[in-house]
Amino acid sequence: MALLTTAKRFSIATGLYRQARWLSRLIRPSQLRAFQKYVDLYHTLLPPAALCFDVGANIGEKSEALLKAGACVVAFEPNPLVIPELRARCNHDKNWTLVESALGSSAAITTLYVRESHTQSSLDQDWEGKIIANYHVLVVTLDSAIKCFGIPAYCKIDVEGWELEVLNGLTHSIPLVSFEFHLTPSNIKKTMSCLERLALFGPSHINITLTEGATFHFNEWVPLEKFVDWFPGDLIKFLPDHKYGDIFVRLDNA
Repeated sequence: MALLTTAKRFSIATGLYRQARWLSRLIRPSQLRAFQKYVDLYHTLLPPAALCFDVGANIGEKSEALLKAGACVVAFEPNPLVIPELRARCNHDKNWTLVESALGSSAAITTLYVRESHTQSSLDQDWEGKIIANYHVLVVTLDSAIKCFGIPAYCKIDVEGWELEVLNGLTHSIPLVSFEFHLTPSNIKKTMSCLERLALFGPSHINITLTEGATFHFNEWVPLEKFVDWFPGDLIKFLPDHKYGDIFVRLDNA
């Protein structure tokens, strides 16, 4: 792992990151297949040249797939430790914009808790993972982002336990929103609160993907009210190890 980290840092520092990623996908075609599945998913969900927000962009895997699907992407990421790789992955594309901030319920400067695993870094101090650093970061709202860039066709939110705070900073309806869920008691409650918040914007339908997957779990989109009555249903048997996924909320009148 240390060798891979060193090689990645070297490729970023020398400007060879994208070539190294191409080679990695060539050697390990499963990486390319997984990436292409996301591209295909976004193709089915989004109109051409759709404006998309990637909230919690991390190292840019979703930004890259959205760009490949033809979207214009505004990425929000506050973690200074992942921004070099995020830029190396996406900065070449004229349809990609980076905002180095977190999102929340109001404008602020707050503490980002950086974890040993970069995917677990969060504004939530109690989130899982070993904290290795703290950074003071800028927080903006979805409303202010919309004022600056326009209403996105799709907003992806992956902020490790901070999803409700992000949605509390939104008063505009967005045609399609996705956010991460975790099947722990406290996070199931947060998920329900996120759904209640999104229900304020009008009738919606729901679908879900499981554990970084790009295939919808339901054959047909489910009305939000019906999904709320069901969730988490029998998901535990489909998620024996990594008990999380993403909920997609599509407005009916969008």
